[in-house]
Amino acid sequence: MAKDTKTEREQTGENERLETIANTKFGVLSDDEVLALLAERKHLEILQREYAAQKKEEEERERERARIEKENAQRQNSIANKKAVLIQSIETLNQSISPDKTDTELLTFVKQRRALEKELEALGSTQDTVTIQSPSTAPALASAPLSPVEPENAAVSDEQNGISPETAPSTPETTIPVSVVEKKETEPQVSSFKQALKEDFGRERIQDNDFTEGSELHRYLDQLKNNIGSLGTLLQEMPANAKKNKAFMLKVAEIDPAYAMHYADAGTLKIDEDFNIRIASMKNPRNSGNALAEMLPEARTSNVVLAAVKQDYKNVKFIQPHMEAYDEILSIAKRSTLERLKELKEAADMLLIVPRPLQEDKQFMEEAKRAMSGKMEGEESTQS
Repeated sequence: MAKDTKTEREQTGENERLETIANTKFGVLSDDEVLALLAERKHLEILQREYAAQKKEEEERERERARIEKENAQRQNSIANKKAVLIQSIETLNQSISPDKTDTELLTFVKQRRALEKELEALGSTQDTVTIQSPSTAPALASAPLSPVEPENAAVSDEQNGISPETAPSTPETTIPVSVVEKKETEPQVSSFKQALKEDFGRERIQDNDFTEGSELHRYLDQLKNNIGSLGTLLQEMPANAKKNKAFMLKVAEIDPAYAMHYADAGTLKIDEDFNIRIASMKNPRNSGNALAEMLPEARTSNVVLAAVKQDYKNVKFIQPHMEAYDEILSIAKRSTLERLKELKEAADMLLIVPRPLQEDKQFMEEAKRAMSGKMEGEESTQS
């Protein structure tokens, strides 16, 4: 709320300043003063358009979140009604199973009851899935805004509408600072994400083969490619079946992986590790944000973060102590960081280049300083 209040206050000040400029008599000013006022007016008008676009995007996110909550509530009610009917049917069968029935009748009733109990058990798993899918951390559909991205991933507004994933509510980054020197020796717990997979999490199937030449989704992709400046608006209005189509969303990711992950269906694609790994492996040609920041926190598995670090070493910020590939992820991140420092040398600001988790390793920081000066350990020992 503090952020919104500040923005509105700044907007009021900008409006007042524009009104002051509009009432200024340019005829009594010098050329330099007139040019300065014109430049200021242009800058303020750009800020106003960006503010309007941001408010519009926030309203759209709010409507989307409300829609998802409504769908989940309806699904839960439907499951509850089906369970009530099944329980009643089982009770009726229990009353029918009595000594006065023949063996054939009893076997039939028991078989029917077993089938109903199995169906009831399946509905219980489905209801758990609906609860997990509820947008409590919501995606990029969360109540909190996107976490700040690295400087090189600064938000790039859509050319026409000024829309970017950073202006929309998203999954807050829950990255926990990791001590590289003292790695926690705790047994890795089974994440809710893996547990969900074991329980057949997400019974709605991922649609991954309905993407043929001339199909509706193919035409939709052409529209996205031809209107990159309106990518956010077009994806916002995208039909639900498109958000579940793996092949289609991977094509969208080739345009912008952050947007693709932001709008991917939370109940299917966002919990598909293969989809997440492929997204994490992609570079963002539009530099509009970090796809990992758009993922569900529990979906950032060891394999996903490993793929992301291979693509960009700064993604090591998403590492967690319990990850199976913890050492490999750190090794790749360190190697890539040193290579980057050797490229930039004294022109680099080491604290901006070295990701925060690696800054806690004092031995590595000494090695990083030597890399900036162009002298690695092997070179020093040769010279001595």
